[in-house]
Formats: sequence, structure tokens, C-alpha cells
Amino acid sequence: MPFKLHRLLVVRWPLKPISERAPAKPPEVEEEPDVTPEEASYVFTAPSQGDGYKFRVSVWLWRRSTTGSLVFRPWKELREDKDHSIKDYVRDIVRRSLRQHSVFDAAQAEESANVAVQNWLADLPADSVTGRWRAVIEVDVPDEVRKLRCAHESELYKIRTRAEQIALRMDKLRLSRAICEDFLKEAMESSTARHAVRLTQALDDVADITDQMLTERREKTEQLLELFAKIVDAQRHANAFELVLASESALRAAFARLDVPLPPPDPDSPFALMEESG
Repeated sequence: MPFKLHRLLVVRWPLKPISERAPAKPPEVEEEPDVTPEEASYVFTAPSQGDGYKFRVSVWLWRRSTTGSLVFRPWKELREDKDHSIKDYVRDIVRRSLRQHSVFDAAQAEESANVAVQNWLADLPADSVTGRWRAVIEVDVPDEVRKLRCAHESELYKIRTRAEQIALRMDKLRLSRAICEDFLKEAMESSTARHAVRLTQALDDVADITDQMLTERREKTEQLLELFAKIVDAQRHANAFELVLASESALRAAFARLDVPLPPPDPDSPFALMEESG
């Protein structure tokens, strides 16, 4: 069977104009690492304010590659790198920053050192030798300073704890005082409060407590009547009753001369008897 040749028709579609093409995606820049390696790029000591103590400084360095990703540079690679001078710049900036801070305030010293290095790196052009770097600074203190700080913080903790205990005790005392004041105020206003308290402590003696309460009330009533009788008798001897009646009669006579009408006295009033006798 003879072979037949067939022509293959290839159609080439025209390319879209440049203006209609999808824009090229910019290269993605890797985010800065959140986890710092355990071993620093390099470590050195820097004097604190006053030169009495020295900080121990650890530096972590990352170098941004041409693709935009950050690559950690350990010391064994950093010292062989052609642009290893970055470590000298960072060391000089950190030393000048730490000299302004006390060794007993390591947190503020560390923050200032990081800010100083970051500001310096931000001002550098991206294509410079020391550009395109990221640095993290950690500051530590000597053991003798740490011991002093531990003792100091322990004493502060004891003082704060003691103050909190005293404040709590005072609050509870104020609450107890208010409760007792309310209870005593109610007891003073009630004649049976004392017996009620006794009753809560001895529920089996209800009859005896009730009898004592009634006896006490009867005795107080008799004392009150005796006091009232003494007061009446004293007023009678002082002629206070006659003085009041005379004053009332004089007032009525004065109003009568001034033609001021007055209501007639109550027949049941003792003043009416005074007028009739007059």
C-alpha cells in the first residue's frame, strides 16, 4: 500500500500587544525570620556607663541575597566573606550606644543598641557593601551584677507582697467595722436586740430568755412611770401650771383691747375654767 504525504498546516497566532499583556509579578521578598538561631554570628564585650562593668554582647547577622531572601551568616562564614567589615561597623555602633547606659539597666541598653544599629542600616544604600543586612543585638550582664539584681528584686518582691497583705487586711477590717457598726446601730434602736442575740446562741432557752425580756421591759416601764410622776410633782410645786394659765389670760385681755377677735376657749380646756373663775 503506497504511502501518502499530508501537509501539516501550522497556524501562528499573533502576540498580544505589550500594553495588553499581564504585568510581570515582582520577585517575592521573603519575610524576616522570626526565630533567632541559638548561636550568634559573633560575641564581644562592651563597657557600660562609668566603665565599672562590661556588657556581654551577642550579634546575629542576616545577609539578603540577590533573590531577596535573608540568609543567616554564622561566624565561620562571616569571617571569610568579602564584606565581613559589617561586623566592625556594628561593633563600633553598639559600643558607643552601651557606654551611655548603666549596667543595671540592661533592657534599656539593649533597646538603644538595636535602635542605633537599625537606624544606621536603614540609611545605607541597598547596593553598598554593608547594605541589605539585618542585625539583632542581645545584651547580657556579668554574673556579679546579676546576683545584685536578684537580691534587689527579691527584696522588692518581699516589700510589695507585704504591702499587698497589709492592704488586704485593712480592707477586710474596714468591711468588718462597717458590718459591726450596722449591727450595733440596729441593736441600739431595738430593745429586743440583745435578747435576740442570746437566743441565737441558746435556742433551748427560749422560755427563760422570753421571761427575762418581759421582766426587764416591765421594770423599765415602772421606772418610766416613776420618773414621769416626779416631773409632774416638781412642776406642780413650781406653779408652772398656774403660770401658763395666767399668761394665757393676759394675752386674751391684750387682744380684746386691740379689738382682735379670738375664738372661744374649748370647754374641756383648763383655760376655760380659768376664765369662768375670773
